[in-house]
Amino acid sequence: MRGRPTKAKSSKTGKDESAKLTKQLRDFVRSRGSEYLKDPNITSVGIGYKKKNGKPTKEIAIQFTVEQKAEPEQLERLNTTLIPKSINIGGVEVPTDVIQRKFAVEYRLVAETQASDRKRRIDPIFPGVSVANVRESAGTIGCIVYDRTNGTPYILSNWHVLHGPEGVIGDEIVQPGPHDDNRMHLNHLGKLVRSHLGHAGDCAVATIEDREFRPSIMELKVVMEKLGDPELGDRVVKSGRTTGVTHGIVSRIHVITKIDYGGSTGEQEVGGFEIELDPDMPPDNGEVSMGGTPDLYGYLNQTLENLQT
Repeated sequence: MRGRPTKAKSSKTGKDESAKLTKQLRDFVRSRGSEYLKDPNITSVGIGYKKKNGKPTKEIAIQFTVEQKAEPEQLERLNTTLIPKSINIGGVEVPTDVIQRKFAVEYRLVAETQASDRKRRIDPIFPGVSVANVRESAGTIGCIVYDRTNGTPYILSNWHVLHGPEGVIGDEIVQPGPHDDNRMHLNHLGKLVRSHLGHAGDCAVATIEDREFRPSIMELKVVMEKLGDPELGDRVVKSGRTTGVTHGIVSRIHVITKIDYGGSTGEQEVGGFEIELDPDMPPDNGEVSMGGTPDLYGYLNQTLENLQT
């Protein structure tokens, strides 16, 4: 009996130390991430488990993604510098990990893969169906949120769905998006009222003016009621216009990524977290997210509070 309290205390100490290290790594990414992203070959900086032979280990690391991996003698040609094998953070030598990967906003149009119910005009509206700024193509209503001061309901989606490079606050929002139904004069939903694109994420909210709404997410039958901080290994699920319901696992957290949004917006640094396929529940086509699917995995937890102020 004497051993049990000791073991529990040791476990708690281990969790506290892990949480402390994660906070130090998060602060490092937030304070130094932009500095590393000035390197033209580095595409993102985040926290994840170091990979060996393509498989994640249980060793926490600062993960860098690069457009092109190269031998040291080739770095000058790429106008890049060598990423150190480890970085001292708060007196702890934290290993680094380098993965070859490039990021881009997904605007391409894809073939029909899901039932047309997600892409038609509906009333009441609900999360999981097509929506967009009249200047954009089509994305997904991620969830229904409420203004913290007066309770006004809004739809939440991505900046590149409700705002976009050519958009402005006050733009008309239609459901479904123009790509799914170009009769925009019949599909008015509301107006773009707030948006954000930066280290806190890629997101926007719009009013609900001409429809009733239902907060339950399509096919998931759940309602988002509170926010949570993602942790490595968390299992997540989403319901999107293009890919329907797909499942994933959190593979990187506190990530800052360089993405070119085109137009006058150009390249931006965007914060979030990263999802990889859940091997126990793989999608039929191997894609967790495609064009027209909300990238809300990485943004709900980090931006909703800002948008509701």
